[in-house]
Amino acid sequence: MDNHVQLINQLLEIKQKIAQEKLESKFERNFNRIFSIFEEAGYLIQYPMGEKYSETRSDYEAAIIGQESNNMVVSQVIKPVIYRKTADSANLLQKGIVVVEKA
Repeated sequence: MDNHVQLINQLLEIKQKIAQEKLESKFERNFNRIFSIFEEAGYLIQYPMGEKYSETRSDYEAAIIGQESNNMVVSQVIKPVIYRKTADSANLLQKGIVVVEKA
């Protein structure tokens, strides 16, 4: 696995822990700057938190909590979806891992 992908995963895990402690606002600017550096280097990081779940989406694997319904949303992101952009395409580097539940 790409070392940058591992670094992105660790940064997002740290960001989630900071959010749990309700300290997001103190570090938001720093995280935005770090992730913009990754984007400038060609990485596309998708964090599908709160998005409507679609079982046809193939770039993440989902664990379903509770009863399945037509109105499911991503309630937790374990690993983000990460692509690497090239001149003419985007290659999937990491499938995301998410938890979904009824909205």
